[in-house]
Amino acid sequence: MRNLTASLLAGTWLCATGVAVAGDWPQHRGPRRQGTTVEPGLRESWGPGEPLVAWRRSIGEGYSAVAVAGPRACTMERATGEEWVVCLDAGSGETLWRTAVGPSRTSDLGDSGPRSTPAIDGELLFTASSAGRMVALSTADGSVVWRREFEGEAPRFGYSVSPLVDGDLVIFETGGSEESPGIIALDRATGTARWSLLAGPAGYSSPIVADIAGVRQYVFFRRAGNEVVSVSPAGELLWSHPTAALAVITTPLFHPPDRIFVASADDAFGGAMLRVRRGEGGFEVEELWNDRLMRNHFNSSVLVDGFLYGFDNGTFRCLDADSGERRWAGRGFGKGSLLAAGDLLFVLSDGGTLALVEATPEEYRERGRAPATTGRAWTPPSLAHGRLYVRDFDEIVAFDVGRGAPTGPAAGATAADPALADGADP
Repeated sequence: MRNLTASLLAGTWLCATGVAVAGDWPQHRGPRRQGTTVEPGLRESWGPGEPLVAWRRSIGEGYSAVAVAGPRACTMERATGEEWVVCLDAGSGETLWRTAVGPSRTSDLGDSGPRSTPAIDGELLFTASSAGRMVALSTADGSVVWRREFEGEAPRFGYSVSPLVDGDLVIFETGGSEESPGIIALDRATGTARWSLLAGPAGYSSPIVADIAGVRQYVFFRRAGNEVVSVSPAGELLWSHPTAALAVITTPLFHPPDRIFVASADDAFGGAMLRVRRGEGGFEVEELWNDRLMRNHFNSSVLVDGFLYGFDNGTFRCLDADSGERRWAGRGFGKGSLLAAGDLLFVLSDGGTLALVEATPEEYRERGRAPATTGRAWTPPSLAHGRLYVRDFDEIVAFDVGRGAPTGPAAGATAADPALADGADP
């Protein structure tokens, strides 16, 4: 019943947004921007040498994740001082097209490359460069449909927002100064501004869309003002809630029907669960709990059956989403990332180790482990049509994780390691 319910919810969402068909991973954090998907027919455990590598290829620098729609897998890279959108054949990894979108910006960490993940919506792809250029490209051949520049100076690590496409709007957080517009909605077809509001510099978080109390709204976790804000599709501020967060990087997480989880890696904040209610005078926000047990740094948590799974800096945790109560914790992945597919978690360490983990609050249960990449793996994985896409700073690897995949040793694969966690806190 749980999987059937999840399938119905996913189908309802996909019909409402028009972003993807079932099985695609068309944008930042998947079909619902939650880091979750409904993917039937996945292998529920891995033996030695599994999962198989379908293909492996080099890629230019960057942290852009892989967006998958049908036969296309698209991401961004830096090469020869420019940033590019690269569209690959999802089956083979071969390049279908490659389009330059503008100069790259070197971050204060000394690294370069794009941080935005493309959003594929039918015949168009939308994304942004680290230096501040928004573009719409044809998914067929990569030709430029429109481009638009951000206003003001890029933040110290470069623009990182992954665009949100909703109907005929493309929504970005764009501010480059205290005076410039902080949030902007562009016309999907032309790139012209439909509305803008809330001045202030952009952070590194990306917005989500949620229906709360019958009202559709875009939820932002903003560096400007260190607050969570909600905006209507007409460009009206619906509600705001201040936080003590200093490092505003992760994406808000919607906990239906009326809750929003936000998290930051700094000790002053941690993670907080907000309840949003509609009263006679408008929306009201209540903080249900706030705890330092889920300090997501640059990769967000996922929600499965009322439980949060994510990284409290270098500790992998499970918390009760309603109470914030700790269920289990363990180390071994560093500041990793993850996605959820039904009752399975695909967990990637920051050093490139991939693990298949059961999504259960009872205890940490690992069902397989394999080496994935050898470089800095800060980019979260993507899952589409039985294939898992893993990226580090200069390589993409596609794994066959469906039940129909042939068995046998993957290149460089080793037997699964023991489970990482014993339930003890560091």
